[in-house]
Amino acid sequence: MDKPMFLFCSRCGGSKLTARTYRLFECESCRFEHYINPLVAVAAIIADSAGQILLIRRARNPGQGKVSLPGGMVDPGETAEQALRREVMEEVNLQVDRLDYLASFPNQYPYQGVVYPALDLFYTGSVETFAPARAMEEVQSLMMAAPAALDFSNIAFSSVEQALRLYAARVYGR
Repeated sequence: MDKPMFLFCSRCGGSKLTARTYRLFECESCRFEHYINPLVAVAAIIADSAGQILLIRRARNPGQGKVSLPGGMVDPGETAEQALRREVMEEVNLQVDRLDYLASFPNQYPYQGVVYPALDLFYTGSVETFAPARAMEEVQSLMMAAPAALDFSNIAFSSVEQALRLYAARVYGR
């Protein structure tokens, strides 16, 4: 990252920002230091009793039309678990009962011409029933798939692919 993700200083409005490191930019007018830190996102791998996992097809960019897991961005003031429960409800209308941390992976999240660094936290989750599941506004469709049968060429984000591969390795011992 050789230029800031913004054009003006958020303190004084100055337009001269100098890169001090790959994530630190300083305003030449007021010396305010702007740090570029990753967005935090969460996603859940939710399996049914047969071992098939819930996947979504994204209705919006980034990754529109590609496959992913239910999840989204952590809002200020939320824990990762609160955010994940909220996002799963918003995207697929399911109430998550149990969450267990799986792993985290760095990611890049391109949005409206800006590529944001992200840290994606993955959990395994359980639901009492899949009966109320349905694609909500941000989701084109839902599908269930065995982890061993996934087509990784159509996964929306590299971090999701890494998490699914890790999950499959743990489930199948590969």
